[in-house]
Amino acid sequence: MKMRAAVVREINQLTIEEVTLDPPKAHEVLVRIRAAGVCHSDLHTYRGELRAMPPLVLGHEGAGVVEAVGSAVSKVKPGDHILVNWVPSCNQCPTCLRGQPNLCERLPSTSLAALLPDGTTRLKTLDGVTLKHYLSAATMAEYAVIDEASAIPIPADVPFEVGALIGCAVVTGAGAVINTAGAQPGSSAAVIGCGGVGLSAIIGCVLAGCNPIIAVDVFDSKLDFARKLGATHTVNAREVDAIEAMRQLTRLGPDYVFDSVGAAATISQALKAVRPGGAATVMGMHSLKTDVPIPAGPLIAQNKRLLGSFFGSAKPHFDLPRLIDLYRAGRLPVDDLVTKRYPLDEIHQAFHDMEAGHVARGVIVFPG
Repeated sequence: MKMRAAVVREINQLTIEEVTLDPPKAHEVLVRIRAAGVCHSDLHTYRGELRAMPPLVLGHEGAGVVEAVGSAVSKVKPGDHILVNWVPSCNQCPTCLRGQPNLCERLPSTSLAALLPDGTTRLKTLDGVTLKHYLSAATMAEYAVIDEASAIPIPADVPFEVGALIGCAVVTGAGAVINTAGAQPGSSAAVIGCGGVGLSAIIGCVLAGCNPIIAVDVFDSKLDFARKLGATHTVNAREVDAIEAMRQLTRLGPDYVFDSVGAAATISQALKAVRPGGAATVMGMHSLKTDVPIPAGPLIAQNKRLLGSFFGSAKPHFDLPRLIDLYRAGRLPVDDLVTKRYPLDEIHQAFHDMEAGHVARGVIVFPG
């Protein structure tokens, strides 16, 4: 079939063009995409800063309606509403079996290489160039073929935009708080970087019962979003010493600091700011390809912990439905994360608004 998609043929070359999509194989699902979140990971990939390289179709936050299923698919059927899980684990390797499906051993050669779990692709340009599926998803397109393990059913009353965001930003941010750090009720917390993932971490801190919750960013607009989502205090790191500000608002520093940026400067900032014996958790990917120097003093002399969190340390088939249930119960204000909607043709504007701090989370919406 032919469809329109956000195509990156080469680094820093993004176009909306018509491409072809092959039908799903036995264990695959064809989804009509209704919403696709605009994430920094897509922008990093577009610029060649992450592992997956062009040519590919962007997008990994997504939700839509099942159009067709392969002959061996049993978990979903045509007409079902689903969110896209871009970590389709095998559930057979030793890592999956010890309870870490977010680190499934096949992911480096499939999802992280922008291929479907069988190691192939279903996408081509009209002039014959094979395109990869970013993070086994490629949701910035009218349709997507995904593995059955990537299709997580959602109730029909859950907006597609909400499902899309829960499938990446929310599980990454809230999961870092709840799963990775295990934040305790009454503990103090700070979140560095208030984009979609950082704001989701603030939602996670609220859910975990943290107090105070400190939001740190360089954009006042993002700090405004943070307040609306539960931050009790805000710090503009351009105007004050953020580490000192975090210490002044807590006793010796927050119990937990969450870094949604992942830059060398913010990783160091998180480790220095957290109290002795506390935990700094890095979930951002800005410096993924960079060797980042870490000061040994705080780790050793102050018994601090530096944790990494990929995909919120989530078990997708357990945690994603649980987050959907929390949203339906009114405990997860994901609607407030969606601050602007764009048609696919405005993808460049969506990336610009994200970088400029104009949105909490932008979403590409497709007509029903």
